[in-house]
Amino acid sequence: MKNIMNVIARALFALALVAAAGSAIAADTIRVAIGQKGLWDTMVVSQGIAAGFFKKEGLDVEVTWTRGGAETMQALITGSSDIDVGGGILGALGAYSKGAPVRIVSAEFHGASDLYWYVRADSPIKSMKDMDGKTMAYSRPGSSSQLVALSIASAAGVKPKLVSAGGIPDNRTQVMSGQIDAGFAIPPFNLDLVAQGKIRIIARGTDVPSLAAQTGRVNLASSKFLTERRDVARRFMKAYFDTVDWMYANPNESIAFFAKFNDVTPEIARQTFEAYPKNTVVPIPIIGLQRSLDQALEYKQIDKPMTVGQAEAMIDLVYQPVRK
Repeated sequence: MKNIMNVIARALFALALVAAAGSAIAADTIRVAIGQKGLWDTMVVSQGIAAGFFKKEGLDVEVTWTRGGAETMQALITGSSDIDVGGGILGALGAYSKGAPVRIVSAEFHGASDLYWYVRADSPIKSMKDMDGKTMAYSRPGSSSQLVALSIASAAGVKPKLVSAGGIPDNRTQVMSGQIDAGFAIPPFNLDLVAQGKIRIIARGTDVPSLAAQTGRVNLASSKFLTERRDVARRFMKAYFDTVDWMYANPNESIAFFAKFNDVTPEIARQTFEAYPKNTVVPIPIIGLQRSLDQALEYKQIDKPMTVGQAEAMIDLVYQPVRK
């Protein structure tokens, strides 16, 4: 009997080892391209990885950081990534209208409360009214920073020369060296220069109130990925939703993570958190689609008018939580 029990114990132990090994092997790898490293909204995936939400869904997330919407879109179209986080909605509509196999799987950011434009402290430019003919930066074509820059300029009645200047650090270098007149940034970046009086903010996304009713950035997936690995996409988005909920239910922890990740003070991290009310980063719904289509046509992201129905065909909300 004792021998039999030993055999059974060894068998159960072996099965436990196999199960553990199988669990580790079962983790699905997903490649994610994310624009603009270190922003509150673009760090949802990083927060979720650290908090264990993606692991809970059996996912091994490989993150590649880019300098903006066009680069993340290119990674998605060429098959270098499965998911694109934080792509500009105009760029997404433009790519889709040209036949790119991409689909919107959720919203990433609503409105434009995070974006601002600044000049050097010694610049003669005092406000957007002085920007006629001046150089005004955005990240990449089709990005949310391009959309907001165009909207702000239109609202101010000026025609600056828009320049694709890359990421936020690239903007900072070019503004401080005098290569461009006005650069863009998002908290926490450059708040130290504002506090030190080295730069002045001349415009904010909130200067155009109508932008608040519009989804400016979205999360995308390739149609091939959604067809072949739909359950992986669904689990990714579930972990993404859960992370957003956790970040706002546990602000002290998420703010501390953000501060450490970006090597900023707790005060700046909290200022950044306050610039992102939860309603700006909830993944559903996609809002203001007609306005986005009008702008995509006006700013030549699409070549001909597209109906809301046609645009909705590219939206595939692979995961929608049941809200109580």
